[in-house]
Amino acid sequence: MAPRTTVIAVFVAAALAFGSACAAITPDFGISDFAARKAQVGGHGGQTVEVDGAQLYYETYGAGAPVLVLHGGTAYLETMHHQIEALAPDHLVIAPDSRGHGRSTDGPGPLHYHQMAEDMVALMDRLHIPKADIVGWSDGGIVALDLAIHHPKRVGRIVTMGSNFDLTGLGNLGPPAPADSPSVARQRDAYRRMSPTPDHWPAFYGKVQTMWRTEPHFTRKDLSSIRSRVLVMAGESDSIPREHTDALASAIPGAQKVIIPHASHFALLTHPEAVNAAIIAFLK
Repeated sequence: MAPRTTVIAVFVAAALAFGSACAAITPDFGISDFAARKAQVGGHGGQTVEVDGAQLYYETYGAGAPVLVLHGGTAYLETMHHQIEALAPDHLVIAPDSRGHGRSTDGPGPLHYHQMAEDMVALMDRLHIPKADIVGWSDGGIVALDLAIHHPKRVGRIVTMGSNFDLTGLGNLGPPAPADSPSVARQRDAYRRMSPTPDHWPAFYGKVQTMWRTEPHFTRKDLSSIRSRVLVMAGESDSIPREHTDALASAIPGAQKVIIPHASHFALLTHPEAVNAAIIAFLK
């Protein structure tokens, strides 16, 4: 769920501020239903490509101007189903499972946002897509910012939801729960159910925890270099402090900002109508 976002699919997230959001969410929010009817919403099926030591799984939907839809930390593409369904009628939606997440495998070494951004460039190259808009939630929003900074010609408009640009947006995360802790049982069970390497959970979980505590670290100068049109979104009660969201929006030239009333870090699941209306209006 920039920042990390643990989300659900019959699995609830409880974790850290950004990529996790210290909240327990029990509803399924239509994720299971979506998984059962992907073809009905313009799904073309899933494929896997090898990128820098990892097998990346992705699905495509619809047709039209391309848009990358990027999920949050410890999550997977189905957690973005409200956005996929809203965008598919007018866009070619590319929805990957990030490196190590969902049905994608991990690679050697630690996890880094920049590596995940480079993965998206490689995926676009494989699909012969020179440029795409991006809708990213939490960690996915951080990846979008990285792409805008390092690959400006490959990025159109960007929507980042509940994302931090440096560690000040997370506060004190405290010590992580052990990988075998009951408090992360649902994330762990979902990972083991979906991943082609189910026993890799402890290593993957450790890598994500390390990434959340050490990245990102975009400077105001980095953010001021962004030339893409950017919409910064967050829930009114997001785990990312409002002042951090405000600072992100003010640092990016011409950025717009939308705060979803009465919503948390999981606004895209709990308030999809408001979130999608803002996204669609901005992308148009």
